[in-house]
Amino acid sequence: MPATDVTVPRDEWRDRARARATSLVPPLRSPRTRSDLVQILKAVLAAVLAWYVAAHLLGLTESFMAPWTAMLTVHATVYRSFTRGGQVVLASLAGIVLAYLAVEFVGQSPAALGVALLVGMLLGRLRPVRDEGSTVATTALFVVTAGHAEQGPVLLDRVICTGVGIALGVIVNFVVLPPLDDRLARREVDALRAQLGELLREMADALRGDGEVDPLAWLRRSRRAEDRIGRARELLRHTREARRGNPRRRSRQLDPVAYETLLLRIDEGIAQARAIARTVQHSPLEPSRWDEDFCEMWTQLLCDLGERVADPEAGLPSLQPRLHSLTQQMSREDLPEVEWPVYGALINSTRSIINILDEVLTRPQG
Repeated sequence: MPATDVTVPRDEWRDRARARATSLVPPLRSPRTRSDLVQILKAVLAAVLAWYVAAHLLGLTESFMAPWTAMLTVHATVYRSFTRGGQVVLASLAGIVLAYLAVEFVGQSPAALGVALLVGMLLGRLRPVRDEGSTVATTALFVVTAGHAEQGPVLLDRVICTGVGIALGVIVNFVVLPPLDDRLARREVDALRAQLGELLREMADALRGDGEVDPLAWLRRSRRAEDRIGRARELLRHTREARRGNPRRRSRQLDPVAYETLLLRIDEGIAQARAIARTVQHSPLEPSRWDEDFCEMWTQLLCDLGERVADPEAGLPSLQPRLHSLTQQMSREDLPEVEWPVYGALINSTRSIINILDEVLTRPQG
């Protein structure tokens, strides 16, 4: 039977250490890091412009509200800047009015601040402003502590500043490199496809004697790939949203719907690769005792399948005829009863991956 040692290999520890280091200090060449830096710079630009317009061009006395709301409005997508911008308007106005009423009835005191914060946090749970729930209480806090919350002209001044900040936040996010992170989704899906192909090739090499047969290691790799599936799915959802209302949406070739279909097929392929690993793990026969003809033909088929999964554009023909030939060859009456369930399970899992691959022969284009 294959070894069942659960000790984590040194290479895996090194990969984990590298992943932890990357999570603390992300690489600057990463598209995700560059996208985050661009968004940070845009938030700073929107805040500075909003403060300049409110304080210097319009001469508003409560100009601090403009950069605050501008920063709140610059989101990861143009669509979300519009939708969340509307919520920021409601939340900010609610916070301003709440501060005005609290000071009006309780007076300029710590009690007024406590009432404003309590009611603001409760209002932030309502559906219309739930995504910006903390903005209600935060705005009320700013207004109460800044003083003069009960004065009507000051209240109008703050409302105008809020509008200026939101407007400039939306404009900056729409005009200055509108975020369209389809490269992140494309790289993640392509990396998953390559990872699945590499796993299949590694399994084939090990089973024909060119490496260590370690089903537990294969299972661990498949689980790590499944974790990436979730991240890739979130990136594709984000990409779909980023294309809405974005003037750059025609500048990319990624089709989120087609890539979501591809990601689903990759997920199914990973499940079948895990099934192969479990079949090997629980096989009553050592792989070295498998039928020589079956082992040679099937491992070569699995290796070629890995190549085709990793690079479906390489022009390799469908593997269905070879699998059919193998199935016919192994349909022998003299096959020992202990062997045919193993071969049958491996053939069925391989057929499922081939069927999945034949559905998606090339990278989807937008």
